[in-house]
Amino acid sequence: MKRIIFTLLAATGLMTVSGQNLNKIKESIAANKIAEAKTAIETLLTNPKNQKNPEVYYLKGKVLSAISMNPAERATMPEARMLALEAFKKALEIDKNQSTLYLTVDNYKPVFDLYSSGFEEGAAHYNAAKFEEALSTFKNTGVIGEYIFTQGWGLYKLDTTLTYYMGLSALNAKKEDQAIAYFTKLADANVGGNSDMATPYRYLAKYYFDKKDDANMNKYIDAGLKIFPKDDYLPLLAIDHARDKNDVAFLLKKFEQLLAINPESFDLTFDYASELFGETHVSEASKRPADYTERCSKIEGLYNKALGLKADSYETMLSLGKHFYNQMLFIEEDSYKVKGTTPEAVKKKADYAALINDMVDKTIPQLEKVFGHYDGMGKLKVGERSNFKSACSLLNYCYDKKKDKAKAEFYQKKYDEADKAHQ
Repeated sequence: MKRIIFTLLAATGLMTVSGQNLNKIKESIAANKIAEAKTAIETLLTNPKNQKNPEVYYLKGKVLSAISMNPAERATMPEARMLALEAFKKALEIDKNQSTLYLTVDNYKPVFDLYSSGFEEGAAHYNAAKFEEALSTFKNTGVIGEYIFTQGWGLYKLDTTLTYYMGLSALNAKKEDQAIAYFTKLADANVGGNSDMATPYRYLAKYYFDKKDDANMNKYIDAGLKIFPKDDYLPLLAIDHARDKNDVAFLLKKFEQLLAINPESFDLTFDYASELFGETHVSEASKRPADYTERCSKIEGLYNKALGLKADSYETMLSLGKHFYNQMLFIEEDSYKVKGTTPEAVKKKADYAALINDMVDKTIPQLEKVFGHYDGMGKLKVGERSNFKSACSLLNYCYDKKKDKAKAEFYQKKYDEADKAHQ
């Protein structure tokens, strides 16, 4: 009987020692004496009996989680984060209910710290242009996040922000196949949010554009514009693709489709007007489109709309002025075809003269705005000087048509002196 009592007392003594050791480890963790706690945990785990204790593994996870949160300590043990995850898994494997209780008491902080510190470390690598390291760290963080989600503790099935940065890191690390995979996850899930999230759609659309995979290119252009209708890159890609088809009708229809999605786009409005301008104002009358008059009206409307969206667009003013000017030249060309002095011919010539004068009156205000903008400036860029000279040349012609010799000569002189005055 005495032997039985002695054995029981001895067992109780061992349990007390083990409990005291665990309390000391907890105290070390609380006091942020992480190295001390780590050594104590490692010592405990040399005993096979302790390897069946879920609390030992849980505390190991807490210690390693604390290391992963501290950049200085993490540098000496970069594998701490993933080892911590394994320790938590082991604790749950031994006794899920008890380990879940430990997590609940700690409000799941040790395991969520693995995720937050992983994301922060990955971001630090990314911002330092260490893209290989960033990708590796984000991947590990993704493993942690997925485990947290599958356990029902929080986070999301698709961690959009983390996946986005995985994609960016892979892209900058020159691992395009991985970037494509991450961006595809986001785009196929129709992920939206701030404008940065348009990047996956943009990249995938351009990737498939280069691969000449029209179906997938259109898929991601359409998906992107549905979520980001005011994106400025996807429409440009769609227009480039349409232009490559060498089908004017198809190209113009594409402009209409894109403007229906984002009617307030200055770039689309201006580019559409300019495309129509080039297709309408041909040099030979015989090649003039059958719907020339309707097109001219549409071009005027588009340029005016563009000015409504961007009132200080002098390129648009110049283009609108040229639009009126070209119509004037066509009317003038048509008037030369009227021969004879019959009352009918005289009336027709007078009608043409009135139309020419009307177009001159529409042309001048637009071109004078352009002239006024550039004339007071000193050195002009090559494109700006070209616009300035173009305005001067056309104004000279317009005032010559109005028989205003002084103004015609004024603008001719400005044209002649432009290169020297604005060089």
